[in-house]
Amino acid sequence: MSVLDFILLLLIFIICYLSVKRWYIKHELKKYVQSSNAKKKTKDVKFKNFISKFNFLKTKDLFLLKQGYPLRLDSLRYYTLKIILSLIFFLAGITNYNSSFIAILLASIGWFFIDVYIMVNKKSRDAEICNDLYNVTNSICLQLSSHVSLKDSIKYQFQNCKNKDFQKAMIEFSTCYELTELNIDKAIQTLNSRFDILEINMFCNALSEYNKTGDVVEILENLASSLGEKQIDVIKEQTRTKIIYVTIGVIIALINIILLVFYPLFISLGQGFDTLFK
Repeated sequence: MSVLDFILLLLIFIICYLSVKRWYIKHELKKYVQSSNAKKKTKDVKFKNFISKFNFLKTKDLFLLKQGYPLRLDSLRYYTLKIILSLIFFLAGITNYNSSFIAILLASIGWFFIDVYIMVNKKSRDAEICNDLYNVTNSICLQLSSHVSLKDSIKYQFQNCKNKDFQKAMIEFSTCYELTELNIDKAIQTLNSRFDILEINMFCNALSEYNKTGDVVEILENLASSLGEKQIDVIKEQTRTKIIYVTIGVIIALINIILLVFYPLFISLGQGFDTLFK
């Protein structure tokens, strides 16, 4: 056997080894992913079966679902965290102030702290989703006007979304639309159940007209116009807020400058008066 034949056989062996190794890794990874998904589905089913026994947990879980599970809180974690925060605030009040009234007041603050956070988060999240919806609606209008089918026009709309929750919802919406043999009503129901936002509901209602009329461009254009006006209002509000912050910053800076300039003068005048009247 020549050296060239030996090298050729060695290369073939290496290629076969790497191919088998790559196939084995892919096979094991696929098994692991399937196993993980099965476990996750089993846990989700068990959790849903558990909370379905308690109406207040079921209601709160539905609310948190529509908020995108902020801080990854499901209904059990939500109430557990509220209780823990209330106890921490209560113990802090008892320890630091030695007063039952202040302790109860702080415990109340701890109890509603998560609700305030969710409310603030909802406002910013809704604004972000409405901005994404504006881009999606405009894109669908342009494609439908160019005689692109609705299925093709919504297929890649997730690329126009920055909010992860809405992006995921648009992927599920498109997939559901295709898998249900272009049943737009089923896909709309899936999308609408994920959010508690008026504009999403309007978007779903506009698309529901597609089965009735086959032409929803005008309705979507009106929705896009409405969303555009809302975006302008949001920008104006953000601008006003920034102006207020800048004005307050300038006032504080001027006060500091005045104090730095006139403080030594006031000190000198005070010392002069002290010297004069001694």
